Amino acid sequence: MDVDAVVRRFGLGEEMRGWLIEAADLPLPEGGCPLPSRSRAPEALAPFALSAQDEAELVGLWPDDAWPPELLWLVERMYARVLEDLSAGRGEWRYWPPLAGVEDARARCAPVFAFAAAVPALRAWQDRRGVPPEVAAATLRDVGRHVGHNRTMFGRVGLEVASWIALQFRGGLYELGRLQYEPARLVEQATVTWYSEEEAAGLAPELAYGAPTLRLHIPAGESLAPGPIDASLSRARGFFASCFGAEYVVATCTSWLLDSQLAEYLPAESNIMAFQRRFTLVDRSSPGDRDVFRFVFRRPDVERLEGLSPATRLERAIVAHLRAGRHWQVRTGWLRLP
Repeated sequence: MDVDAVVRRFGLGEEMRGWLIEAADLPLPEGGCPLPSRSRAPEALAPFALSAQDEAELVGLWPDDAWPPELLWLVERMYARVLEDLSAGRGEWRYWPPLAGVEDARARCAPVFAFAAAVPALRAWQDRRGVPPEVAAATLRDVGRHVGHNRTMFGRVGLEVASWIALQFRGGLYELGRLQYEPARLVEQATVTWYSEEEAAGLAPELAYGAPTLRLHIPAGESLAPGPIDASLSRARGFFASCFGAEYVVATCTSWLLDSQLAEYLPAESNIMAFQRRFTLVDRSSPGDRDVFRFVFRRPDVERLEGLSPATRLERAIVAHLRAGRHWQVRTGWLRLP
């Protein structure tokens, strides 16, 4: 397949061109990409817990013989990438170029179709490691959550954050109750900050630069009430020890929710402030305004405040802070797992 021709015809962008060149020769299992027929598409999509609107549109777009060969090849290459990373045990981050701006809805939704095809392989991989079915199911529902976010942000069906979803499809993310857990290392990476090697040298060995950790992520949709947080944290060490033979003592969280400036606006007894108090914060921070627009207001970029409609106390506080010419920060904090 001519990668340049595919990219030009469907407006996939230069980043996807490089991604496809890298994925072009990845092997496929006998029989190719195992997408079922359109009549079975709802069954294939069911693990993602999509909204009715998103599911209906994806079923209507489902790959079939009427698709151009180039688009079928695109889904195939994404499927091959997932299988290669899963079989190699690559749990670390791998970038997938976002396709939210692509006009052809079939191309824009290609990652969703590839992930749907890969669900049986992922489940088999998890079964071999003893991942409980309820954990596997809860983790997969994150796909529907993010397809929904895509519609809120861009007004149409798609999956902007294929990079994030690909992480769980290579065994690098698990949802245990209220929180998600990503095996990682204590290093500086993107907005994640950590102590320098010199600073960490004076700390306990489990806090050393490069030591194993679990990164905590906070799915949208529910409160940060202490009970569910406690229950989730109490499961983490046992889950990873049982399924992967890995011992994690420390967990970290990198989020605008750990910005100490929130104490100026929220009462000490609020769930957010109680969540903050669980963590010891690393001194350094990263700019957080973009995260606030994305995760609170579901806007893909920082934009004019006049376009926002704050409805909660937290949202009003966020807007007041920005209107005062101040900025939010992303902070990294750590805690010891029970």
